[in-house]
Amino acid sequence: MTGNLVGADETLFRIVEAMAEAGPVGVTEVAKRLDLTKSTAHRHLQTLEARGYAVNDSGTYRLSHQWFHIGTAVKTRQPFYAASKEAVENLADRTQKTAWCAIEENGKLMFVNGAGSNPTHNPDLLVGDWSSITHTAAGKAILAHLPEDRLSEIIDADPAADDSLSPTDLRKELEYVRSRGYAVNQGEDISGIYAIGMPVVADERVFGSLSVASPSDALVTDDRDETLEYLASAVDRVEDVLASGEGSSRTPQPRSTTGPT
Repeated sequence: MTGNLVGADETLFRIVEAMAEAGPVGVTEVAKRLDLTKSTAHRHLQTLEARGYAVNDSGTYRLSHQWFHIGTAVKTRQPFYAASKEAVENLADRTQKTAWCAIEENGKLMFVNGAGSNPTHNPDLLVGDWSSITHTAAGKAILAHLPEDRLSEIIDADPAADDSLSPTDLRKELEYVRSRGYAVNQGEDISGIYAIGMPVVADERVFGSLSVASPSDALVTDDRDETLEYLASAVDRVEDVLASGEGSSRTPQPRSTTGPT
């Protein structure tokens, strides 16, 4: 696969990623960071500027809002985002916690929407960032319902895998998630943050997951039953919209959410 990559494109994307990480940069800094000649770095930065993807502030380059425009287009054209937007807001209002909408792409997890009057984290800071797919309730809810070949591919390639959760242990947990209908995060991804997540599946396709998060462990203990009821209701509504939008019918089935922690 790597033999078919275009070298100039690879360099350009490395520069974009470096700019996203470092913020405004000059030609010299880009060249040093990526081990490029100054002339090569300068040509790529000028190309980004000419195409509207970078802004030149007196010799210092930053990524432009053209990337935001493209990201917004990508997000809003996905049926899952559109179908879940209202449900996420309602879920946050009903639980008085933070509600999230997440998707899996290339084996990674991204929160594409979030809402909450008393958020555990400002949704604006986490939406659009990649998160662990194996250490979050949202991610585990998705993984548990993927086809076996896709699941194996993700587990084998997961860069976040470590000794704290072996592939064997992860598979056992995912079996448990499937049997009870939801996943739990007890501070595994971010210390002190607890979450419950459920998959969104329509027409045998896993679109993503909805989850609720809180800084209180009561979410996964004392408040679990009420939160699960609200979460299951939100997931059912989203699945109905997605199934209807794809021109197929779906009869809502009772969602099993029983089982101990």
